[in-house]
Amino acid sequence: MQKYRMSRGINQAIINGILQGYKNYIEERKAKREEMHISTAYSWVKGNHIDHQTAEECKEFGIGFKKAKAGYAWGYLQFDIDTGPSMFIIKNGKYFDEENFTRRKGMPRENTDPERETYLKRLSHINNNVAFPEEPSLFTTAQKKEYLTLFDDEQLEEPQARELEEKFNHFYIITYEIDEAFAISKIRMLMPNPQDNQAYEIEDLSEYIATSTVIFEEDDYEILIEDGFDAPQSPAAADYGIVHQEELFKDDEEEG
Repeated sequence: MQKYRMSRGINQAIINGILQGYKNYIEERKAKREEMHISTAYSWVKGNHIDHQTAEECKEFGIGFKKAKAGYAWGYLQFDIDTGPSMFIIKNGKYFDEENFTRRKGMPRENTDPERETYLKRLSHINNNVAFPEEPSLFTTAQKKEYLTLFDDEQLEEPQARELEEKFNHFYIITYEIDEAFAISKIRMLMPNPQDNQAYEIEDLSEYIATSTVIFEEDDYEILIEDGFDAPQSPAAADYGIVHQEELFKDDEEEG
């Protein structure tokens, strides 16, 4: 899978964005705690800070982005790279199950709707032609037809379903993990396989944390340690298909 790796410059820019976004998130948590009697709801904004700062850090490499939705409540950024062309999103690794990326980690299987594809499953079809380790066979015509019928209840036309597949060749998920000391200690680049629902590691990017220009001090984490918890990146499980996904492919305003 090494041939699917990105350049060191892009890798460093992504890591810088994730770290700077996390640092900005912590600073906002500190500020709001001082300003407000209750401010725990700000624990939900971490993902927005990380996406925003990653977009800023990646500008110099010509990486653009588009706003997207997972369900009704959760917005995120889809990043696009001309070379490839490729697309990636960023996820909190604590809730990402690489053995079955269609379900949130720890979510009981019976709580998912097998007839509805989550937004991650839909995006993973970009990788239909990727040579994964097991060398899965490509979709047959019959399988492709079956895949498209899954969208019938949402009245999604075939051209819409194939739009992202035609635009991009590769789809990545960048995951970050927060350790017990509330520091980001691991960042990985994964590629989801739509045929077995597993996300395969392309590269462990953790080494770029040490070479980042973003520096954390020990007292940066005090607010998180004192609160004693870190909220999920997205409310409830909207991004894993528990709520309807009608607006997933709705056109959003281009931001980059």
